[in-house]
Amino acid sequence: MITGICFGIFAAFFQSCSYLFSKRYVARFEQSSIGLLICSHIIMAVFSLALVPFVWPKEMPAVSHFALPLAGCVVFYLLGQVFLFWSLKNADASRISPLLGLKILMLAAFSIVFTNQHFHVLQWAAIAAGVSAAYLLGMLGREMTAKNWMWLLLTCLCYSISDLNIKAMIGRFGTIPLFHASVLCACLSYFFCGVAACALLPFFPASSVSKWKASFPFALFWFIGILALFVCFGSIGVVFGNIVQSTRGVISIAIGSYVSFKGYEHLEEKVPGKVVFLRLLAGTLMIIAIALFYAGN
Repeated sequence: MITGICFGIFAAFFQSCSYLFSKRYVARFEQSSIGLLICSHIIMAVFSLALVPFVWPKEMPAVSHFALPLAGCVVFYLLGQVFLFWSLKNADASRISPLLGLKILMLAAFSIVFTNQHFHVLQWAAIAAGVSAAYLLGMLGREMTAKNWMWLLLTCLCYSISDLNIKAMIGRFGTIPLFHASVLCACLSYFFCGVAACALLPFFPASSVSKWKASFPFALFWFIGILALFVCFGSIGVVFGNIVQSTRGVISIAIGSYVSFKGYEHLEEKVPGKVVFLRLLAGTLMIIAIALFYAGN
């Protein structure tokens, strides 16, 4: 379990960095969030092809055994990415990132309804603490529009469904070590995300070299974070995994504060020190949530 928590925090750090790079891309190329989605996922498909030989099992199960969760993971993830980029167009990464923690409640509900999972009272307290922290972290700052809230909630919904499919897919490779199974599932998922991106390329051309270069940092940081996230979900499940991953809220705030302090306010709005302090205070709720869920196990 400790390994899963460590990988979750690792994923949170790299995803927080990737959000900043996506904001930089959108700020540089107006109305180009789809371009970033296409370019970055083609790049990540190349990463996947390079990595998959190292984790390919000697005996691969039949495609029919894992095809459905793989499709669910890819389709709902891509939809979530589109909604996320639309959210980031008019809101800072340090606000959107913490609010993604609201999907903890969605995942808990899905787990109860579809997998008959039951939670200890301490785990419910952890879920409540995680959701409260996400809400508080996101509320401190410039007010979000109704449209931004809509994109955000759609992002959370799609990501939640994708996360459940990730856990199901890793479970279909139970005959190989968990780490190898998790990395293999991540590579398969992102290879097919890249295939989908290639299919869209003729409709949203991204021929500019500068766009491909600007996409690379996002692709690199996101892919590293995703590898860690798949291992995290495979180790400790999607609900606890998302509580741990919600530490990205505090990480995003720290990174955002540094970026705005350095004068890059087109990437991150500068906020008063009091707001930063309150955000970090709310972030301690995330640590409490992790401890409560761990104790509930």
